[in-house]
Amino acid sequence: MTDNGLPANYSLLHPSAEQRFSVRGLPPRLHLDRIYMNGLHALVPFWLTNETGSELEISLSTQGPLKIQQHNPNWSAVSAAQRKTYLDVAPAASADEEVSMVCSATIQREFSEIFNQLDGEEQLVLEAHESVELVLLFIAHSKGSTSDVQSYEYVPFSGRIVFQADTDTYTVKLRASACKSVLDMDPPTSRIYVDDCVIGRTYERVLCVRNMSAIGLDWTMTVVETTDSESLSSLQLLDSNMQESTGGHLNARSDMRVLVRYTAHATGEFLCRFLIENSNDPANNTRYWVFRARVSQRQKPRRIELLSDPDISFGNCTSGVWYSRDISFKNISDTPVLLRFRVEGNTAGVTMRTAIRADNGSLPFEYGTSDSAQGPMPFEAAFSRRPSLGEDGISESVAATDEIISEGGSTEVAPADDSTPPSEGARTTESGRRFAARARAVHQHKTAMFDELLIKPGSVRTMVLALVGNPASSASVSAGQFGRQSFTLFCECSTVANVQNAQLPPSAASNERNVERLSIPCTVNMCTPFVRVSPALLDFGSVDVGTLKSLDLQVENLSQVAAVVQCKLESKVITCTRTPITIAPLQTVTVRVDIYPRRINARYRKQIIVRNIHNRFNDNVIEVRSTHVDRRRVAYHNMFYHTLVPNNEQNFVDFGPVPVNSRSMRKINLQNVCRCPLNVEVVADTAEFGTVSVLTAVKLYDEDGYLTEESHQVARRLPLLERQAAMHSSIEKFKERTAGNSESVPVRPESRSLRSCAELASESSHASVTLQPDMFIDKSIEQGHVCLIPFMSSRRNVALPASLDYLDVASVSYLHKHVVRIQEQNTLPKAPLFKSEETTTKNHSVGITAVKNEVLERASQILDEIVEKLDMAPQTLFSSPEDEDAYVRRQVDLHKYIDLLIESGFLQPAQKIELPPLGTRPIIVMLQPAEAADKPTPARFDANLYFRLEDRPSHLQPYTESAQAVPFGDVDQLPVRRFLIQAALFNSELEIGQKNINVGNMQVDESSRKYLVIQNRSEAPLMYAIRKTGSIASGDIRFVNNRYGVVRGFDSRKVVFVFSPSLNGVYNEQISIANVLNARGGKYATLKAAVRRPSKFYIRSLRLDFAADPPLALNQLSAEVQLLAIKNMTAKTRRLVIKPLHAPFPADGPPTAVDQAGVVLEAQFPEDTSLAAKAATEMSSSAHIAPILDRETEEKIESLEQKLKIAIRKNRPEKIEKYRSKLAKLRSGGKGGKSTGQCEANPAAAQIQRLADNTQLAVELPPGSDISIPVAVVARSVGEATGQQSQEPVETARGMLAVHEEKDNDNVKVVTLTASVANKRIY
Repeated sequence: MTDNGLPANYSLLHPSAEQRFSVRGLPPRLHLDRIYMNGLHALVPFWLTNETGSELEISLSTQGPLKIQQHNPNWSAVSAAQRKTYLDVAPAASADEEVSMVCSATIQREFSEIFNQLDGEEQLVLEAHESVELVLLFIAHSKGSTSDVQSYEYVPFSGRIVFQADTDTYTVKLRASACKSVLDMDPPTSRIYVDDCVIGRTYERVLCVRNMSAIGLDWTMTVVETTDSESLSSLQLLDSNMQESTGGHLNARSDMRVLVRYTAHATGEFLCRFLIENSNDPANNTRYWVFRARVSQRQKPRRIELLSDPDISFGNCTSGVWYSRDISFKNISDTPVLLRFRVEGNTAGVTMRTAIRADNGSLPFEYGTSDSAQGPMPFEAAFSRRPSLGEDGISESVAATDEIISEGGSTEVAPADDSTPPSEGARTTESGRRFAARARAVHQHKTAMFDELLIKPGSVRTMVLALVGNPASSASVSAGQFGRQSFTLFCECSTVANVQNAQLPPSAASNERNVERLSIPCTVNMCTPFVRVSPALLDFGSVDVGTLKSLDLQVENLSQVAAVVQCKLESKVITCTRTPITIAPLQTVTVRVDIYPRRINARYRKQIIVRNIHNRFNDNVIEVRSTHVDRRRVAYHNMFYHTLVPNNEQNFVDFGPVPVNSRSMRKINLQNVCRCPLNVEVVADTAEFGTVSVLTAVKLYDEDGYLTEESHQVARRLPLLERQAAMHSSIEKFKERTAGNSESVPVRPESRSLRSCAELASESSHASVTLQPDMFIDKSIEQGHVCLIPFMSSRRNVALPASLDYLDVASVSYLHKHVVRIQEQNTLPKAPLFKSEETTTKNHSVGITAVKNEVLERASQILDEIVEKLDMAPQTLFSSPEDEDAYVRRQVDLHKYIDLLIESGFLQPAQKIELPPLGTRPIIVMLQPAEAADKPTPARFDANLYFRLEDRPSHLQPYTESAQAVPFGDVDQLPVRRFLIQAALFNSELEIGQKNINVGNMQVDESSRKYLVIQNRSEAPLMYAIRKTGSIASGDIRFVNNRYGVVRGFDSRKVVFVFSPSLNGVYNEQISIANVLNARGGKYATLKAAVRRPSKFYIRSLRLDFAADPPLALNQLSAEVQLLAIKNMTAKTRRLVIKPLHAPFPADGPPTAVDQAGVVLEAQFPEDTSLAAKAATEMSSSAHIAPILDRETEEKIESLEQKLKIAIRKNRPEKIEKYRSKLAKLRSGGKGGKSTGQCEANPAAAQIQRLADNTQLAVELPPGSDISIPVAVVARSVGEATGQQSQEPVETARGMLAVHEEKDNDNVKVVTLTASVANKRIY
């Protein structure tokens, strides 16, 4: 090797610790910088020399992504000139500092990856003073840091190289910075279309080539396909210097704009396909972009305008999930136009649909949206969001619109499951069958799909283009990676004579000669999620009955997109998390599988199916094996009683996801299988993160079939407690209706499952009721019904027993009919009567017993509803906001009913359960997780119930395979049976965007629209309920919608409300935002406002200045007259009083104002019309006097002033002139404003009554009118005359006028009078 071919690191020589060998080219601390994580392997040559005179054996060991080769064909093929420039070395300032090296990417592109995969050296034998050249290979993998790789930042790597010869060592500490090079383009669709070009004209478009990574790249662009090679010269690609550009270098995070200039020369279609290649990506990561132009002889008139984005990018999508984009068209012609659609391009593995969006924003069927608040939706649920969509297709309530011409036959339809053989087992999914059934049903309705659209003149129509990716095969090369697909939506626009011609077949419509074409390029990055589950076999081995044993499953996401998996199994002894689990890209989660045997089974086998929600072809089947033995004879309990949850026999209960500080209930049925009664004692153990309670319902009937005393008390207390609880089904809904309108309000009929005990007898068939302002809230019940409300009625004289005086019972005849009706409907069992010896009270006993039976029966129904329908993980898909509101209200009621049933005594703590022979007794297990102090909440909650059998029948002997039967005695005592309780705990966190909402200054007659931002900081959905304090001021807050709702995980919602104050003063009202699932997680928002009383009249100027030259003389009327302009700001006639302040005035009114010099100005209201006319003339000629304007005109002026500022800043002369002319017109009292009239201008508009020798006035102003009153002043001396006289001018003598409404002395406006007076003062 010559000196000219040595790399730059050849000068770095470092000996070993004992100097027996030396290493050249590898310093002790090495940094490999700017390494491409695209398959470009970094090769660093170095030399190893034996410095001794004998043979030396050196071992080589590496840690990290490193390898050492002695013969590398890639490095051997590098020429001497290339070797000299291959490495760029930044030398260190000292021997202890790190040396940085950068390998040439240009030379690395020529390396073959196959040669770099050869095995490395682990040991070398060097002769005396022998030197050998070695190559260090750094192989960067993309699994260094998932977040950095996806954001295309530098990923750090580290490694170590150790050279050892006996006791002599040399260590190299290496670190590297690698980055993945990514090339992107804008527009992302990689298509540029120029439609309807004209010969001779030049068209320009901009193509942007962008480097998305933190490392530089080199790119090239070449032509790979064209329709006309002769016309290729008409297309130019220019850079920023207007030079031809076919590639270049892009620095980190930079871009380059390429100007695409096309000059049309010939008619027809011109197509050119370019290849843009990232030179630093040997994986052939290329991008294609297409230029297409349609050229005609003359310019065609435009009929259609595209209002949405001309390029549609769906972004990164997951297969199996629907994504949609809106496309809006506007007809800008005078005739109806017909749009026809077709799709061309790479649509392999993608199912597309088109639908028209109605005026209200709805679709014939629902899709998930990738960028909406609700997020994407799995394809099996895409047709099931609305209740109107059933298994048989779309409901008839979705009416066909006249804009839809025909069914869309050009789009691809998902294949049905009929072709799938049933032998595939788990691969044939139920969701796929539902999807195929709905897809076939969609084709039967014209509203579902279409390929033609009629748009009337001037109207705008929105079309939705939706797509879903079909799962790719696991054998594909790009499985689990994003694949870019580009296609084009072509729109052909033609005119039709009228709307009726739109019903012509497509062939007739296509014969139009004048067709306008529009092309919309589209692109999508589709990725199919793949997961791998290990181990494939879970062998629990030998497990004792009543003993818990756990094993873990590792679920790894192998794809670049998040995967959603769900475990499905049917077992009575195996439990695991069955809720959907989201796995981040290239990450692994652990799923715990618990087994809890309940009886002996020597060969237990089960299967767990781990479903990939978005790729059902990737479902994994895990086999479970175990051997169940009973060494402690726990299974012997099954000979006496069974535990059914709910109808399946099992010895555990899984509550599923349960939020902290909430309550969840499950029912366990204890079934006695013996012909003799049993006593079972149930005890719950204590848990660190919550409590477990065992409850049982009260015993309703005694041995004779009569109601027990405890059931009597429950029937009396439950209606009272329910009335006090203010359930949403009765009192709160009533308040919400009466708060908005006191007239006849339609009442939505409630289902029986949502009705309260206080409404059981309210069987009204009317659709609406008239709500009186003074009626009791709970008396909204028609005459002749039973009302379980604790107040007496004065309208009925019914003798009742003293113990039942709280009931308001209708007549006896009605009660008898009511009981008969109940028995005919078989809604309740026949109620036994009270034991009574008097026949006169028999009818009363029948009615009261029927009422109590119905209350207790309803309590049992509510308990069943709580167990079945109390959701700890709320649903998030609703067909309308009303359904969402009703769902959350129902959940709030169910939480309240838990307290009611416990407080009323219907649910009682259970310790000893009496089981009748062959009977069943239910028990309720209530789980209430709680937060532990200074400890994080665990993900799993485990607790136990212990069952102990008392007084076991003596004729049944215990017998198992491991223990023979023993005679009954003291030693024959069964062990305690353990019942497992499991739950997945999570924190439901609610936050609000703003705790203080300051409205500012308002008037009583104004309204302000504000909103609350409710944020969900947890992954699980959040249920919220907004409540007000109930005060008078809280009635001024009216929520538009979403007062009760659900917020998705890590999402937020804006709840709009309107504040319309009815009282003046300082407003400070609290709004409570309750977390339905977390009683301690509620928040409070304070609404603050300063509400003032609206001004009933307006005075243009509160200061009247009279001339200073010449000054006024004492006791002489001023020659100058000023106008006092007053306007009535209300819609009612107002009578105003104008008087001086030194006149008699209430003691609590404003004080009399006298100036310090002893002179006061007294106002006079002259009747001389010449003075008034003179003053009016002077005021009209004054430029600074403006007319009185109403509030609406002032708001218009303020808005125009803001627009004028924007126009001046943007230098728009035409708009500046336009806004200035409008402002001048409004300010002068033109359109939108009313000018100030004089006292004689409209004599019929206002009436003036003069009082107290023209020193006081009473003015009557009609609604919205104004008046100008002439005012003169007289200077009066105040106080006794003492001393000598001198004539000196007095500056700013003052006087005051009070203006107020005749009967309102609290709101007084003071007008100040000022003038200069020549005063002869006496000293």
